[in-house]
Formats: sequence, structure tokens, C-alpha cells
Amino acid sequence: MGKQVSDKTIRDYGRRKRRQRRIRNTILGLIIGALVLGVSIYLFLLYHKNYQSYEVLSSEAIPGDNSSKFLDYKGGVVKYNKDGAVAYDKDGKLLWNGSYEMMDPVADVCENYVVVADRGSKLIHIFNETGFVSSIITLYDIIEAEIAKQGVVAVLMGSEKTSYVKLYHAEGTIVTDSNEEGVISEIVTQVDEAGYPMDLTISDDGKKLVISFLSFTSGKLVSTVGFYNFGEVGQNVIDRFVGGFEYEEIVVPKVSFVGNNTVSVFMENGFELYSMLEKPEKVKEEIFEQKIYSVFSGENHVGLVLEGTDSVLKQLLLYDKNGMEVMKEKLDFPYEQIYMSKDEIILHDNLSTLILKTNGREKFRYTFDSNVEGIYPINNLDKYYLITSSEISRIVLVE
Repeated sequence: MGKQVSDKTIRDYGRRKRRQRRIRNTILGLIIGALVLGVSIYLFLLYHKNYQSYEVLSSEAIPGDNSSKFLDYKGGVVKYNKDGAVAYDKDGKLLWNGSYEMMDPVADVCENYVVVADRGSKLIHIFNETGFVSSIITLYDIIEAEIAKQGVVAVLMGSEKTSYVKLYHAEGTIVTDSNEEGVISEIVTQVDEAGYPMDLTISDDGKKLVISFLSFTSGKLVSTVGFYNFGEVGQNVIDRFVGGFEYEEIVVPKVSFVGNNTVSVFMENGFELYSMLEKPEKVKEEIFEQKIYSVFSGENHVGLVLEGTDSVLKQLLLYDKNGMEVMKEKLDFPYEQIYMSKDEIILHDNLSTLILKTNGREKFRYTFDSNVEGIYPINNLDKYYLITSSEISRIVLVE
């Protein structure tokens, strides 16, 4: 026969169970918090280490005549030259191998896509993470090509008196917004009116384009930067032109998207930043008295190196997308190349490499035994691809 249990006993039992559950959850929360804190501290220390040397994880000889060039590609690298392009993943494994014949190949990368174009000729090859996608034969000689994250390619072409910009899908078809005749899919400018095109840049989404022109008007040097929109907003304006700015007696050699909605305009004496959600709005202008030695940009930053003198070191300046100065450092490192990857600034000359974080902290400085062609991060912590004149190696930095 069952024993009768009072309501008070049941309530006491329920309270004990709830108290045990709270204690168990508290202990579990403390354990998880300790693990998260421990991992965070480990990653913080790993992220902020200063490295003194390196070890080789794997290496592969580079065949040919040392004419290959390299690009950072999804934690791996793309090697390209006159005969073709090859992509390696973060583990050094071959992703794809594409062949072509070009005289002067230039390349660009955006997320999964790679474009290789024959500058001065008419051939373009497009690749993604699985390999070859399509080839394009242009009507005019190629000056420059850039690719967006979905494979849209902006191609700057020129003839003796006219320049052309066309947008192509990855499959090689011209980009249009509808099937109606007359939809703008190219920008045509006359050299004697707009000037000679110096540079172009396309947004990550492939809908916005910026071109820098240089002309001589009435005996004066004039640079013009044109902003174009191939989305819905651009349908309502002539030639997709949504804004432009002139610079008298100033050369604008480089323009670059910083992210999808910010444009950096590098002038010979400074730089400007424009917000371009749809149309351009200036958010920053900085003019320098010193001569600009080099410029670079990343996903979230723009940077400049100002010339030094015999008694004054070069100065490295870094700004975020809003134009805020985030780094100002004296630079005692002679270099030939400077570029950004994520939150690292990488500099190198023939033998030496310097890696800086965006807060100015020195991560790695080293002099190698072979000529350095490039160094590209694999995991943004301690693993890199090291490219020399004879080998492509995966390395890990050591303290």
C-alpha cells in the first residue's frame, strides 16, 4: 500500500530540485566561462606575439623563368604568368590549374573569383574556386581589369582616341539590367574630352565603378574622378554617371574601393575618402606637405607612406573607412613592396620582410637568404606563404 505524501513534502522536494539545478547551471556556466576566458587569453597572446624566426612546413620549386607573380587568395595563393595560373589552398594543395598564352598578364582577386587579363591585348580568363569559368575576347586593347565577388568583371580598354569600360558576367556575357535595347552596359569616353584613363575600381557587389582620368585642358593639367552606378539608381541617369570631381594641376593615379561602400581617391599630394552607398559623398580629405612615397589599401583601411629625408625617417599613416587616423609610425625599414591583408601591413624588399599590425605593433622582422617575392597570411596568426625567386613555401613563425 502506497504511503501518503503531504503537499509540504512535495514543495520541499521541488525547491531542492530547483536549487540543485541552479547550482548545476551556475557551475556549468563558470566552467564554460573559464574555458572561453582561457581560449580568449590564449588567442590574445598568440595574436600579439612578436616572432623572431620561422620554420618551413612545406615547399615546392617554382619552375620557369622567375616571371611568375602572386596574389593572396582565400588563405592560399594564386600564381600567374604568361603561360597560365595556378591556385593553392591554405594547406599547399592544388586547387586548380589553368593555361593560356598572354604577353603581359595582370590579375585581380575578389573572394572566390580571379581574373587574369592580357594588358595591351584582348584576352581575359576568369576562374573561381573550382577552376576555369570562362574566357573573353575584347574588342579593344585591355588597360586594366578588376573583378567583383560574384564574378562581374570591369574591363578598361582603349584605342587611340577613345576609352571604353565594359562590365562582363563571369560567363563572359555583357552585364545588363534588362533585355531592353539601349540599356547601358559600357562607358565610352573621348580622350580629347574626358582625358586618358589612369585607374578604375569596382565595388565588391559589382554595381558601382570609379574611374580616374587625366587630361590637359586649355594648357592645364586636370584630373577627373567619375563615379558610376550600374544598379537601380544608375538607370535614371545618363551613362550611369552619378557624380564627379575635378582636381586642377593634380594627378590622381589610383582609386580603390575600401569595402563595398567607401572609395579612396589617392592624389599626388594627399587622399580623399568618399562614402558611396549609391552616390558619392566626401567624408575625408587630407593634404600633405611631404611627398607621398607609396599608398595602399585593405578591406577596412587606407594607408600612405610619406617621404623622409636624410635626417627624418619615412612616416607610415593608416586611416579607417571613416577617415579616422588609427596609426602614425616612423618607418625605418627600406622596402620595395607594401600591401595589406586583413589587419596586417606587409612590407618587403629583396631579402627582408616586416609585418606590422594596424596598431603599429611589430609582429615579424626577418632577413631571408633568398630573394623575397611576397609573403601572404594563411591563418592571420602565425602561418604564411613565403614566395622566393625559386620556391613557394608554407611557413610558421616562431618566437
